[in-house]
Amino acid sequence: MRSILKIVLLCVCTVVTYAQKTNSGLPVKLKFLTYNVGHFNQGKLGGFQGEGEIATAQMKAWRKWIGDMGADIMIVNEWNEKFDKDGKIDATEELLKPYYNNIYFGVKNEWIFNGIATNYKLENIRQVDWFGQYYAVVGDIMINNKPVTILSTHIPWQVEWHEKAVDKLIAELSKYERFICLGDFNAKNSTFERLKLLGYNVASGGAQGWFTTAPGGKMNGKIDVNIDNIVTSRNIKIMKVEAPNTGLNDLDHLPVLAEIIISE
Repeated sequence: MRSILKIVLLCVCTVVTYAQKTNSGLPVKLKFLTYNVGHFNQGKLGGFQGEGEIATAQMKAWRKWIGDMGADIMIVNEWNEKFDKDGKIDATEELLKPYYNNIYFGVKNEWIFNGIATNYKLENIRQVDWFGQYYAVVGDIMINNKPVTILSTHIPWQVEWHEKAVDKLIAELSKYERFICLGDFNAKNSTFERLKLLGYNVASGGAQGWFTTAPGGKMNGKIDVNIDNIVTSRNIKIMKVEAPNTGLNDLDHLPVLAEIIISE
């Protein structure tokens, strides 16, 4: 009889333990993409410079690429409301809405225009300003009944602002238990090393090495060209990092893609 009771108790404990693990909803794996699209004009204002059928064909190439990447959450920097110089193609309508139901943008400045596109619902959308036109769009996604804060950021490159903006970013990140911060950091490698020393994880400069995202600068002999990145809190892991050529904005920026593992 005691043996039977022990077996029953063991089975019950096993079932309870399994239920606790499966009902926790963790780990969660999401594919993230961050891309400075450079106003669809290699980093210059004005949108794609082709006209008519050429502009339509280029828009379709962008749209296909975004669909091919299949990101759960896509971050954009230097977005343009209009894809083309003639202002006939609505970029958000044509490029993002075919794939994403929820699109969140910050203030549209002349140069800086950041956004988040996803099929998940983000809560508490807000904007954190750095200096000049530069800022981060911030929102929370609820995973396992706790917020994970998503930041779409663009850090200024200007010498008088850059380090102070990085300090402000670090102060902002310190507020969150779980965060994923993506965008154009305009940063030297040493900045990402500093973030690692704080216990954060980085996609470029992390376990898989460095990923150049400013190839035009590299071709011209510049150093510290790994400027676009994904940074997470210590309890969120990063895997399968890549910065692929796209054939779209490659003289200005390359995107960074990664699988993000939320396990706590």
